[in-house]
Amino acid sequence: MTQTTEQLINELQPLFNPQSIALIGASIDFSKPNGRPLELLMKHGYRGCIYPVNPKYAEIAGLKCYPSLNEITGEIDMAIIGVAAARVPDVLRACGLRGVRSAVVFSSGFAEVGAAGVALQQEIAEIARQYNIKMCGPNCLGLLNTANGVMATFATVPTQSGRESSRLLGFITQSGAFGAVIYMMAQQRGVGFNYFVSVGNEASLEFCDFLEYMLLDPETKVIGGYMEGAKDGVKLRRVAEKALQAGKPVILMKVGKSAVGARAAGSHTGSLAGADRVYDAFFRQTGIIRIDSMEDLVALVNLFAGGKLPAGGNVGIVSTSGGAGVLMADKCDEFGLVVPDISPHTREHLESLLPGFASALNPVDITGQIMNDPGLLKQCLETMTKDPRIHSLIAFFALSGPRVEDMARDIIQVYNQTDKPMIVITWYASGNESNEHAYNTLKQSRVPIIEEPVQAVRALASLVHFASARQRHRDEARCEPCRSGRDREKTGILLRQPAFGERESKALLAHCGIPVAKGKAAADPEQALQAARDIGYPVVLKADAPRIRHKTEAGAVRLNITGDDELAAAFEAVTTGARQHSPGAEIRGVLVEEMLPPGTEMIVGALRDPVFGPTVMVGLGGIFVEALEDVAFRVAPITRRDARDMLAELKGGRILQGLRGRPAADIDAVIDVLLKVSALAVDFQDEITEIDINPLLVYPVGQGVRAADALVVKKE
Repeated sequence: MTQTTEQLINELQPLFNPQSIALIGASIDFSKPNGRPLELLMKHGYRGCIYPVNPKYAEIAGLKCYPSLNEITGEIDMAIIGVAAARVPDVLRACGLRGVRSAVVFSSGFAEVGAAGVALQQEIAEIARQYNIKMCGPNCLGLLNTANGVMATFATVPTQSGRESSRLLGFITQSGAFGAVIYMMAQQRGVGFNYFVSVGNEASLEFCDFLEYMLLDPETKVIGGYMEGAKDGVKLRRVAEKALQAGKPVILMKVGKSAVGARAAGSHTGSLAGADRVYDAFFRQTGIIRIDSMEDLVALVNLFAGGKLPAGGNVGIVSTSGGAGVLMADKCDEFGLVVPDISPHTREHLESLLPGFASALNPVDITGQIMNDPGLLKQCLETMTKDPRIHSLIAFFALSGPRVEDMARDIIQVYNQTDKPMIVITWYASGNESNEHAYNTLKQSRVPIIEEPVQAVRALASLVHFASARQRHRDEARCEPCRSGRDREKTGILLRQPAFGERESKALLAHCGIPVAKGKAAADPEQALQAARDIGYPVVLKADAPRIRHKTEAGAVRLNITGDDELAAAFEAVTTGARQHSPGAEIRGVLVEEMLPPGTEMIVGALRDPVFGPTVMVGLGGIFVEALEDVAFRVAPITRRDARDMLAELKGGRILQGLRGRPAADIDAVIDVLLKVSALAVDFQDEITEIDINPLLVYPVGQGVRAADALVVKKE
């Protein structure tokens, strides 16, 4: 049963807002992991009750130290556990008996060390469930809440630097040490944190639980994270969609791009699906922003802090450097943004403001004239913000000159009076007090400042992607889901057939409304001859052998058979080829199918991803899919917009639109197949492992598609 919002908040309150904390295994040495939390709690102003627990000491840092939990008279909301792994089960059980509501387990030596550690981790997970203890860890760096001084961590945590304008970011990491480095480096660059959580082995609470809690916190505007892999892809999708609904971006540094996913034997779809490909598609599908560096995180937090989302991908650029403007325009194109022609009215007004040697085109080059007329930047930016063709702006300039502080105030005024996102790329010469003050004024006003042009464009592209994903999510909430077939009961009956080869696969797909090549099964040459005459020459002959998945490689296919004599020879050839390729395999005869006219070859498939479940794939078929791997994925169920986005991602997608005299392909028919494959994979995910249609022949607009070859792989 899915938790309500109120339930989740209430259950995690003891972790993020404990009124009392017991430090089990507390040390007088603050340099040790079990001594560090006490120092941090006192240093950061935690106002709740602190109970050090260690029979070795009577007092630590002026606080009474208790020999055991039972000696503590007050209620205990949280226990921080820093004892040897073997002792953790007893300690956690004692916490449960004492009524402790949450625990942070620093101790290592669990699932990360092998089978014995796995068993130990399962034991403490069961104890946590038994006593309803909300547990972070084990093998974690802990968590912190900067709003109330809860420092349940042994990380090196600096005090807030004072440069950040506010605490906006919640951060979750699956790597304790690296996550702490990201935290410190981002904070040094002025990013304000609300929360930091190191999830460790996720024996009880997992990444998504903390992510959802932060989404519900009104003070947290952005959630960032370092992820090695999702524990529950279905839950991550639900929470990601909740983030879109709330308008809160999720920014993840997902590592493991080079890891090869599990190969699904015997299908093109499975061989093309790597773990990272599915993650990447999932992120695009759900609006999660994937980053590669800590600098990207800083840039995006600054940009999202303004709370402004663009209505589209059109960018206006105002620069004091023509070269920088061209660079940013190039990068806009690379990252999927558009630098459009501005409206005639906007251009006329800019020409009235600018000297003749400047440029009133987009990118707008105001040149060094800004040194003579500092107010020119404000006037140009105001003009661009009013152009309906422009959805967001980038301003590139140096903070210098006698009126530098006025310039900073001008930028702030422009930023505050428009609802369009604006990024400022600026810098100042050190050693000048006015320049530095102007820069700090901009920084404190929450105007997004990104100091590198390419990074600024990349950040803006991420903002546009998030805004688009959020609008798409709203639109799709009103759409009815596609079902897998007209008769679910019959679909189940078709799936339960014992031998499941191409014949059964096509019958199932046809029942679900997917057009397939017309064909008949034949057990002997006479039946094959009659089938060919009924269908009409030319025909295709294939061995009817469920265990042989790739018949072409087995020499068990003959194409374009035009007469009776040729058909008889082909029958002998394909059945002989099948037997030689797979001795002992059941050869039921042949499939006689119509020879379909040429069309654009595509591949459509579905597989069961170990993290996200049913996942849909599309690509160009034939040699293209093997040589170029030009494919796109989405996690099922997919929407019509998802399907259209998948086709748009294909490098060879222009072929479908018509190229060099070729007619445009029936894209709507391809989308219809994708939706039906998605629905079939979801509705029967416990029975179906893979679906593979290759090739799907796509004909010109209005003429539809036909599956020439297809295979549905059932779960064994």
